[in-house]
Amino acid sequence: MSSSDAIAAHLEWQPFAHLADCAKPVWEIDYQPESDARRSRRGGPEHSCPNEECGHHDHYDRINVRVLCRSCGTVHLISGEEYTTRTTTTVRTGYGQPPKRVAGLWLYPGPPLLDLRGYDSPGAYLCSHQKVDRLSEDDIVGAVTEGRGKRGGTVWHAAIGPTFSPPARGLSGYATWAKNSGEKPFTSVTAAAKWVAAELNAAATEKEGSAQ
Repeated sequence: MSSSDAIAAHLEWQPFAHLADCAKPVWEIDYQPESDARRSRRGGPEHSCPNEECGHHDHYDRINVRVLCRSCGTVHLISGEEYTTRTTTTVRTGYGQPPKRVAGLWLYPGPPLLDLRGYDSPGAYLCSHQKVDRLSEDDIVGAVTEGRGKRGGTVWHAAIGPTFSPPARGLSGYATWAKNSGEKPFTSVTAAAKWVAAELNAAATEKEGSAQ
């Protein structure tokens, strides 16, 4: 599990926007599956495929999602063909779990180390000074990530930062961590978080000293 997986869980999803004057910004979400829908003539030519099992011809499966706010009247309509759906939990996605307070920092969980049964604990945490409803790049000051020791035991690595790069065309941006605990893994999340807090405090003290 890398910190990039936790960053993806928290930062690479975009929220739907309400109108600026919305008095009660609450979304009502429904979906409408359509099986064996027929493509209209205006829907484009039927798809041809060398795979004999491909069902994406003039008939196809489609799903429509309606995201509606009764307060401001905004409606987002989403549709897709040959869709897949999966019901999971915030334990598996990482996002949606409450952060926990450790060493003066708020730790936001990421997905488990592996997407397998039995791996239900976060495989990484993003560190923030503030408790917020939704993390932004400016909120993240460090990370704690799970790893394996020499004998296969669970260890934790820590890093401070990050500096986010702007995304290139067709690519996602990435994060570069300024400093990490290197070859000194920690035996617990708490110990790793304390290292992050100490490094941040030392950097802040050094910055204050240079400014005087």
